[in-house]
Amino acid sequence: MEQTKRVKSVVSVLAVCLMFSGSLIGCGAKDEKSADATQQNATTQESAQTEPAATDPAKLEPVDLTWYLDTSPQSDVASVEAEMNKILKEKLNVTLHLKIVDWGAYDQKMQVVNAADENYDLAFTANWANNYYQNVNKGAFIPLDDLLEKYAPTILETLPKMGWDATKVNGKIYAIPNYQAWTMTNGIIMRKDLADKFGVKPESIKKLEDLAPFLEQVKKNNPGMVPYENEYNGEFGKNLVYYGLDEVAGRNIPGVIKLTDTSLQVVNQFESEEYKSFVTMMTDWYKKGYIRKDAATLKDVQADRKAGKTASMNAGNFGPVMEGEAPLDAAQNPVYNVRLTQPTLLTSSIIATMTGISATSKNPERAVMLLDLLFKDKELYNLLAYGIEGKHYKKIDDNNTIEIMNDGGYAPGFEWEVGNALNAYPQKGSVPGTAEATKKMNESSTPSPLLGFSFDPAPVKSEIAQVGTVTAQYIALLETGSVDPDKLLPEFIDKLKKAGSDKIIAEEQKQIDAWKQTK
Repeated sequence: MEQTKRVKSVVSVLAVCLMFSGSLIGCGAKDEKSADATQQNATTQESAQTEPAATDPAKLEPVDLTWYLDTSPQSDVASVEAEMNKILKEKLNVTLHLKIVDWGAYDQKMQVVNAADENYDLAFTANWANNYYQNVNKGAFIPLDDLLEKYAPTILETLPKMGWDATKVNGKIYAIPNYQAWTMTNGIIMRKDLADKFGVKPESIKKLEDLAPFLEQVKKNNPGMVPYENEYNGEFGKNLVYYGLDEVAGRNIPGVIKLTDTSLQVVNQFESEEYKSFVTMMTDWYKKGYIRKDAATLKDVQADRKAGKTASMNAGNFGPVMEGEAPLDAAQNPVYNVRLTQPTLLTSSIIATMTGISATSKNPERAVMLLDLLFKDKELYNLLAYGIEGKHYKKIDDNNTIEIMNDGGYAPGFEWEVGNALNAYPQKGSVPGTAEATKKMNESSTPSPLLGFSFDPAPVKSEIAQVGTVTAQYIALLETGSVDPDKLLPEFIDKLKKAGSDKIIAEEQKQIDAWKQTK
């Protein structure tokens, strides 16, 4: 279970820059629309309190719910939806409509959906996709504090306090964290057969630069393969712990603190020596052919993986168990997993996978009931995560261990995205006790000194929008190594400053200093 979750989490983290492509319209929205959304939030919340806090279908009117999720499109999603609705109709009098949007299109789709005030109920949100803080700022999500108390007893019992603290904006909860490996542990994944062939031992890799000999051998001996996976979303944002940093206001928004700095001084990561070192290394790898030449515009890394062409990739996160990790590709090639950092608990890693309730939802109370049922009902959860037994997966032992059927038409790999991932069936090759180890890791890992801080973007929303335009232009080029950083990095920093990066950092520092006084 945990293995595929971790690899799919890597897929998600590779989408770091989507936050900006999906937030620009909302960031530039007029104040009148924000005010209307705020009023709509209040009206929706008041309406939600009128329905009895019960899950007896006899006492509930039938409702339809729409849920937006991002993963690769699934050809047989309709049959899964139909099976889920048999359970949901019986238990909640709900008919669910799943809207699965491809990774590369998700931010743009949600941008259009929210700008049009489309009626929907639930949506995946994070600091890197369908940006959480931006959605709160725009009034796209409703506060959930009261709804959780009335309709989500299982979720409240399951999630530790630190999870709720991480989600709060101005003291209110606007999304429900999915429960998985909440820590951030950076590392490398590489094909085991290739590493063995070239005599590259995983224990020899202590830092990112140490991967270069492996990449060189792949390039020399396997010209049809991609030595190192990289694409337009860039790489630095998912390596923050490796570089000893924690983000303040979201992925690729200027402003980080150093994990060792208890004074919590905010700096611009794009002006740091760490960033310059990283993009310089990517440029070297790009020139040597370790990275695809079209990486800066590449939006579909799955095609290379499915074809067995990916030799290695950066792992934005690892879970607690290193053995028996899931493969990189459909050919089921085993991999080595190289942990480069220890697990660190960050606000940003907790809010990396959440579900928000739309301000346009006509049934927010039932949407919260649905999420609570996913935390409680393992059958329903695994149906959404893996599909139908015998059609999309098969059980291979008495411990509910499953093997995914690659040609079944439903293998979304988003169990980390849809509820309590500790309820997921273990997958073939998994290590017993992974769920328990994940829970223990969440509760015992080293916390960032910024853990629990939530940034309010409202005072600098215009600057964040302007900076987002700049980062969308430059990050793809710099972080894939496609340009000379000595020439483009100073230009990037200059444009960030003109867009308001210094004002953003000053506001971040102001809010952090105020937060420190409350601790």
